[in-house]
Amino acid sequence: MRYLEPRTDVPAKDDWSTGLILQDLRWGAKTLGGLAVVTGAGAVTCWLLPSSPGNLAAFVVLVLVTLLFGIGPLMYRAETRAQRRGLLDQPWRRVAATVAEKQPDDVDDRLLLADGTVLRGWLEDFPDMVLERQEVFVCGPDAGGRAVVRVAGFAKMENAKAEEPGEHPTRERVEQPLGRPLDDPATARAYKGLRWGVRAWLWSAVPVALGGVVVLLSFFPLAPAGLVVGGLVLGLGLLGIPSSVEISRWYRDAVRAVDGSAQWTPVAITLFPWQPNQHVAGLAEMPGGLALVQFVLPELSVVANIADTGVMWIAGTHDDVIAVGVPRVPVLTFAAVQPDRDVPEEDPIPWIQRLRQPDFSGLPR
Repeated sequence: MRYLEPRTDVPAKDDWSTGLILQDLRWGAKTLGGLAVVTGAGAVTCWLLPSSPGNLAAFVVLVLVTLLFGIGPLMYRAETRAQRRGLLDQPWRRVAATVAEKQPDDVDDRLLLADGTVLRGWLEDFPDMVLERQEVFVCGPDAGGRAVVRVAGFAKMENAKAEEPGEHPTRERVEQPLGRPLDDPATARAYKGLRWGVRAWLWSAVPVALGGVVVLLSFFPLAPAGLVVGGLVLGLGLLGIPSSVEISRWYRDAVRAVDGSAQWTPVAITLFPWQPNQHVAGLAEMPGGLALVQFVLPELSVVANIADTGVMWIAGTHDDVIAVGVPRVPVLTFAAVQPDRDVPEEDPIPWIQRLRQPDFSGLPR
C-alpha cells in the first residue's frame, strides 16, 4: 500500500501536502470568520431594535449562525499552533513508533517513539495507522515539549506534547488483509457519514423552515429587520433546493455502491490542474477503459492521496457513480464517471457546494 506522505527533505512548511493542509484551514477560517462577523453584526442590530417577535426570532437565528460559523476561526487558531511556534520550520522526521494501550480513564492517546520520546495528545484516528505502519512523522518536540505529528494517508496534522517516559503497555498489532471495504473499521466509520449525506436535502429544508418562521413572526407587528433576515434565509434555502436534492441522490448512489462492493479496486488516475469553483477531475484507467472522473464533493485526504500516489481506490460502483476512499483511512467521497469524455467541461459548481469545497490550489501540477 502506498499512502500520502510528507516530504522529509525540506522544511515542513515547504512540503506541498502540509501547505495544502494549512491552505485549507486558512480558507475555512477566512470564509467562516467573515460570515460570522456579518451575522454577528446583524445580531447586535436586532438586539438594539425594539422588542418584537420578529426581531427576537431574527436575533436568535443570527446568534445561532454566528456561533456555528465562529467555530472555524477558533479551530484554525488551535490547528495552526505549530506553525506559529516555528515547528514547521524544520523538516518532518520519519520515526519508528508504536501505540500505547489506552487506559479507561485516559482521554488522550500516547505514541511511543523509537528514540524514547512519548507523545501525548488527542490524536483521533492517527493511532490505528501508526500501529499499522509502525511509524509517524514528527516536527519537534521544542524546548517546551510541544510537537506536531502527521501519519501516512491523512491530510491533517495533530498537536502533541512530550511527557516523561514511563511504563506504557503497547497495543498489539494485528494483520488486516485488504478485503471488503466495509470490513475495514476505518472505512466503516466513514461509511456512517456517507449514509448521513443522504439527508443532504436538510441543507435547504432547515433554512427554508427557519426563514419562513421568522418572516411569519415579522408581520404582526411589522418588523422590517425580521423580514429582511427571514427573507434572506428563506431565499438562500429555496435557491439551494435543486443542488441539495441532487447531492442527496449522489450520496444515495454512493451508499449503494459501497453496500454492493466486495473488494477495493485501485486504478491509475491523473488529476487535471484545479480551477477555483470547478470540479476536481482527472482521467482514470477504469476497468472499462479511460474515463473522466469528477469529484462532486471532494475530500481533502482522498484527493491528496491521489495526487501523491497516482492511484484512486474505488470502494464500490453504482451506475455512473463511484465511491472513493483510502483503505484504512476513515474517509469516503464519491465521483461521477463519464466514459465518453477525456477532458472536463466548463461547469461551475453550485454555490451551495462551494461552501464545502476545500482549496486545492496547492496540489502539485
